[in-house]
Amino acid sequence: MTAVSPIQAGIIVDAPQDRAFDAFTREIGRWWPLAYTYAQAELDTAVIEPRAGGLWFERDSAGRETAWGEIRAWEPPSRLVLSFAVSPERAPEPEERASEVEIRFVPEQGRTRIELEHRDFERHGDGAARLRDGMASPGGWPLILADFARYMRG
Repeated sequence: MTAVSPIQAGIIVDAPQDRAFDAFTREIGRWWPLAYTYAQAELDTAVIEPRAGGLWFERDSAGRETAWGEIRAWEPPSRLVLSFAVSPERAPEPEERASEVEIRFVPEQGRTRIELEHRDFERHGDGAARLRDGMASPGGWPLILADFARYMRG
């Protein structure tokens, strides 16, 4: 398959690095947009397990958990790498077909610049370019990061 170019997105939040990292990871269930969940209105929470080898997943109101991928690197408060095991059809995908999302938290004069790179889309197979285009669109990672920034503003 032809390589699919990575996505790069970013945002600055008015919080120190450690607070931004903690809010992004430990409080994901409070800010992650419902449109990017399987459960939608039935979402109870989203979780990032705080360790390499853990999972990031959602839990619905019935207690069912659906994984979004694995934690590939856990380096608080500066770096987080997640597999993205969501298919182009928005269904769970085997880990071997997952792309990768790296998020860096860079201190910047009392604030934090969040730099995100989503790469390795070709691992998803057919539909990889469509998935990439969707996540690069204004309704993809830019929306997700904007929701996080809104959450940080309180």
